Amino acid sequence: MHKNIIFGIAIIFSLINLSIQSLGKPALLPGLGDLDFNFLRTPTSPAGPGGDRNLCNCNGGSPQDVLTVSYHGTISHSVVLCMCQNAVTGASHMIETMGKVPAPIRRYNKAMVSSPAGACGGAGSSGDVSYYCSSNMHVSVFIHESAHSMDRGKSASGEWRDAVSRDSCVPDAYANSNYADNFAQVVVLWVHLVGTRRDKDFGGTQFACMRNQLHQMAKYLPADSIKP
Repeated sequence: MHKNIIFGIAIIFSLINLSIQSLGKPALLPGLGDLDFNFLRTPTSPAGPGGDRNLCNCNGGSPQDVLTVSYHGTISHSVVLCMCQNAVTGASHMIETMGKVPAPIRRYNKAMVSSPAGACGGAGSSGDVSYYCSSNMHVSVFIHESAHSMDRGKSASGEWRDAVSRDSCVPDAYANSNYADNFAQVVVLWVHLVGTRRDKDFGGTQFACMRNQLHQMAKYLPADSIKP
């Protein structure tokens, strides 16, 4: 999913309890969609018509509408919103939910695409463009997809792989898929821990089995930079 569009992030919400996947680590949680993200707020985000249509992949078709959304705050930047024909999610939900993604993570996005229902299995990302193919997806999915853009090779680094190898678990089964999705899920978990004021001790004993991953993530994404 880091470079190629791989759909199925909806597994975050599933009840599948696979404990071992390709990274060979036990999954601590059944998923991350039920964690508390109520502390997240959307900054001022005016949207105007127009934007780079070349970023809009609507399965070979032309987008019905293209907007440029300007998020203002500690970090201000713009994201192109592509509304495909028969888009599964309305523009207001796309704008609001992407806005809840902490700015240091969100800032790398070039575009977000609301696709038709059934166009993919859930969500995906490619080339700093994220795709949402199920209705009104949870903010944790938007954080995950944005984290792929924030990754910038971090998940392939020796320091990240070493952190994973030294830990005895990963956040959930989806995080076991590969290092890129592991990285993105740890970003999601870290946002939750910071927002619920559990970052000082890296989630305490509950998350001790992934302390090295969280410690490394705190270097990439300092808590002060994403606090609500």
